[in-house]
Amino acid sequence: MSMLNYLMGKLKNNLIQLISKFDVVEIPRENNNQMVPNDVKEGHFAVFSVNSQEEPMRFIVELYWLNDPSFLKLLKQTEDEYGYGQKGVLEVHCLAAELQKILKIKFVV
Repeated sequence: MSMLNYLMGKLKNNLIQLISKFDVVEIPRENNNQMVPNDVKEGHFAVFSVNSQEEPMRFIVELYWLNDPSFLKLLKQTEDEYGYGQKGVLEVHCLAAELQKILKIKFVV
């Protein structure tokens, strides 16, 4: 149980650090005076892959991806190239296929 508490604390700290770097707009969820799209369940967040070659693609991602080295590398590349001046939803500057590949890696056994 203490290992679970440790991991949850670490995840929380990483999430707070990551979110503090982004200019995130909080959207109210209905059950506590906030509204978030219905497909974004608790423990998840929305992210868009954005690039000049294709239309933006929206992904619903579980919070644990905020600790994944490949996903964090993609966020860091976006920060280095574009900074954190965006408003609203989290955007990563890559092809949708690249983000999809990163998200599928964890599901391969």
